[in-house]
Amino acid sequence: MNNNRDRDRDRDRDRDRDRDRDRDREPPDLGNYHEYSPRLKGIFQSVADKEQLLYTRLKSAVIAGEITVNTAYLPANDRIFSIMFYHKELSETLIRAVVGEDITITDPLAEHRNDILKAIESSIRVDVYLKDETARVYTLDMQRHYLKTRNRNRNIYYGSKELAGQEVQDCRYEKLKQVSITFIFENNTTPQVPPVSKIQFTDVNTKEVYSDLMTLYEVNLNRISDKEGLPENLVIVKAFLSITTHKDLCAFVNNYDTAFSQRLVKEYMGAILDDEILLKIEGSERFMLKLSEQVLLEEREEGRMEGRMEGRMEGRMEGRMEGARAIAKNMLKRNRPISEIVEDTGLTCDEILTIGTE
Repeated sequence: MNNNRDRDRDRDRDRDRDRDRDRDREPPDLGNYHEYSPRLKGIFQSVADKEQLLYTRLKSAVIAGEITVNTAYLPANDRIFSIMFYHKELSETLIRAVVGEDITITDPLAEHRNDILKAIESSIRVDVYLKDETARVYTLDMQRHYLKTRNRNRNIYYGSKELAGQEVQDCRYEKLKQVSITFIFENNTTPQVPPVSKIQFTDVNTKEVYSDLMTLYEVNLNRISDKEGLPENLVIVKAFLSITTHKDLCAFVNNYDTAFSQRLVKEYMGAILDDEILLKIEGSERFMLKLSEQVLLEEREEGRMEGRMEGRMEGRMEGRMEGARAIAKNMLKRNRPISEIVEDTGLTCDEILTIGTE
């Protein structure tokens, strides 16, 4: 009799241990997300047009481990970032938190007939391109690393390019629209850098603003904390863009329960479901250019840190050249000016003309 009771007790203990282990286990690392997609699609389809119910079911499925992050497309992935923040509510909320103004964004998707791909391709090497009701320009761009001189010069370059792209009639430069360029950095290791930097042209003697025509904002995610007295939505964005595991996602849905945080989760889940759009974006000219920049930067860093192996360097250079040639060919098909193709690809005029005859 005692032996039977001991066996029952041992069996119950083992069952409880297995249940606890299964509950705490991290969901599998799914790069392509296919195993989770049916469950996620089912949730979206079953509660169409019922926003709060949709989030409630998504949250429950996340906590239960039924759906999780897509490791191939994390929230900070620039393609995911573009898809998500071309939605008016998200971009408007983020920009308000950064610039500290109660702006109203013109719906970017409505301008492009709800075609997210056209909206993304219309931007100038930034992830999100927006305008407010006065036609003032706002951009958002996600960056992994911060290299002081490179990034600062790049920020000024693209801000200036956006200003120069505006048409000036009858020398009425006073009619130029203001441009606000926002770069969001995942990891800025510069000492004593603030969470958000605002940069404008100033008079070095009087310290007065010389012009507010162009304003640059640098948002440093690794410097943001809820102890800094920052806008709540900046803290929420930092937490969301820092998600890399299922545990992070669970912590996010448990710690934040605002309209903004809920919308971030819903739009993220919607974005990772659309394989067709993601693949089209990855193959687009703008993202190929951005990838070329990242590869070149990595090569430079490897050269400084380790020295390059000749064969590896040649292979990468050849790959980058092929990418540049493919971009040039696409731009020629769209009758883009040679000068623009030179600027965007780094190829010479002769190389581009040769490609045009192929």
